[in-house]
Amino acid sequence: RGQTMLYLYLLAGSPAAEPTTFTDVAADSVYNRAISWAVTQGITTGKTETTFAPDEICTRGHIVTFLYRAENTPAGE
Repeated sequence: RGQTMLYLYLLAGSPAAEPTTFTDVAADSVYNRAISWAVTQGITTGKTETTFAPDEICTRGHIVTFLYRAENTPAGE
């Protein structure tokens, strides 16, 4: 999940984002800000209110959902 959010974040041009507050995402993780950005864009949510599960494997269904949401989210929102 973390790497998928990083890919989408880089594809979007690495926009400014605050660090994520999920407890299972290290502050120095390469995908920390990508996850935060994706959540604020409505592309994804956490697994729980405080965790994201960045190392969990994405299914094809998850990937399609993330891509759809990323494509259909107005830029800058």
